[in-house]
Amino acid sequence: MFKIKGVFLFLTAILLSGCVLDKGNHSKQVAVTILPQKYLLDRIVGDSIRVVCAIPQGGNPEEYAATPRQMKEIATSSLYFKVGELGFEKTTLASILQNTSSIKVVDLSEGLDFITSKCSHGGEEHSHYDPHYWTSPKGAKLMATNLYNAIVEFDSKNLSYYTSNYMQLMTQLDTLDKEVASILSTAKCRQFAIFHPSLSYFARDYDLQQLSLEENGKEMTPQRMQHVIEEATTEGVKIVFIQNEFTPEQVRTFAQEIDASVVVINPLAYNFIEEIKQIAYAISR
Repeated sequence: MFKIKGVFLFLTAILLSGCVLDKGNHSKQVAVTILPQKYLLDRIVGDSIRVVCAIPQGGNPEEYAATPRQMKEIATSSLYFKVGELGFEKTTLASILQNTSSIKVVDLSEGLDFITSKCSHGGEEHSHYDPHYWTSPKGAKLMATNLYNAIVEFDSKNLSYYTSNYMQLMTQLDTLDKEVASILSTAKCRQFAIFHPSLSYFARDYDLQQLSLEENGKEMTPQRMQHVIEEATTEGVKIVFIQNEFTPEQVRTFAQEIDASVVVINPLAYNFIEEIKQIAYAISR
């Protein structure tokens, strides 16, 4: 009798918590651009929906060319979640979407306070919208919320299951936010250097200064190099971040000039949450 009652209470608890999954939609498929999106979405949908990622580990989201297999996976997906403003999404993805009308595209940057900058192309000045908002826990929370809202609309049968998973994910991101703030509270220098400026939102949200070593997507001119060296020396910059996708020798020369450490980071990692922690630790040292 005790065992039966225990099982009954266990099943009742599961039902009340909304953790029962209707696997009727297991065959459904959605697509994302980068692995951090997949990480967040995997935690919301579990194994109820297949999530395919357009850009593999090591791919450059600004200029990646999808393979025929990847293009087919995207074209046969029910939803496509785009980061918004990534080069791949403006070129390759746009071309794929022109040939199909069955995919619903969800822009995960909806509601974002974009960081913008000016750049020149062909003699004309344009506004550039920074797409790297997932590198800040606050930006990742916005991305997760937009993912959740679209998924529960797409598959309302599993609303309670997705809601339970989403709440757990938001708790994880809130904890990350607090941990990063605590880690950075001991940082002696609030400025860091980086080649490709992918930590703009991270810097904004934690009162840091990001010193970009990239100039309109290219290496610095000698004049710009000297100016940045002088600024970094004055501010006491001791960390230079670099990504495997961008490895110019100029960065190592710059680091030697200011006696700083070069730290390889991967904001495009699947488990980007751990990566964000390591970035905070590097700055705090």
